[in-house]
Amino acid sequence: MTALRLRFCDDSHPDLPLETGVHALARQGDGLVPVASDEPWLLQLCHDRRGLWMTVAPGVRGVHVNGRPVQQLAMLRPGDCIHVEGRELLLIGARRDAAPLPRVAAAPADPCATALRLALRGIGGDHHGRSLSLERPRRVGSAAGVDLHLEGHGIAPEQAVLEPVEDQVLLHRTASEVMVNGTPVRQALLQAGDQIVFGGRHRFVLEGPPPTNRSTPSPPPSASPTPAPPHWTQRVPWLLVAALLLAAALWALLVFGAR
Repeated sequence: MTALRLRFCDDSHPDLPLETGVHALARQGDGLVPVASDEPWLLQLCHDRRGLWMTVAPGVRGVHVNGRPVQQLAMLRPGDCIHVEGRELLLIGARRDAAPLPRVAAAPADPCATALRLALRGIGGDHHGRSLSLERPRRVGSAAGVDLHLEGHGIAPEQAVLEPVEDQVLLHRTASEVMVNGTPVRQALLQAGDQIVFGGRHRFVLEGPPPTNRSTPSPPPSASPTPAPPHWTQRVPWLLVAALLLAAALWALLVFGAR
């Protein structure tokens, strides 16, 4: 499962590791603190193989995820920003290596297929609900002529470049830090499901199939073992033999039973 942490943005509590299971938060004083799941709670986070689910206690209002109200239940992804009672919580995914990534010059064999597989969908900010296909490198920034035009504080004329690399996307040439799954990066290799935030408010998610694992090639057809010939007992039609014996028994009963 993906390693997740819940960050208390006011530094009132250390990051909370969200291991598999149920985690609860309750109001204590003027802040939020983790509590046992059987105690009265305000928010409850359930982490299982399906993902991370947040449940809001009955009667609680004013809970938002990425600026959108949540009344009862919401599925969360790394990078989500949760606001509850004036407090801000940030869901942090696995830390990405900030070291320079190798450039991959090979382009996908079928760019049209890549366009259908990979897309950047807006889930917050001016581009909410819009999608941008990634069949070729895309420039992001505030300059005229970029592929993804963004406005606001912290957006450079050319903020970043998104370049498809087979079934993943290379984020590089960033003018400043970009948030990926809640972690600031200067460049990263993105996968389907990653959440990217530019300038603090322009929020996107990368949609597409999960990356294929090319490190373990499938064995050649000749490597499969040859099936052994069936045993002689498997070749005997036992059902037919049983039917013949039953017919012989009925015939003997009819012939000899009347005497």
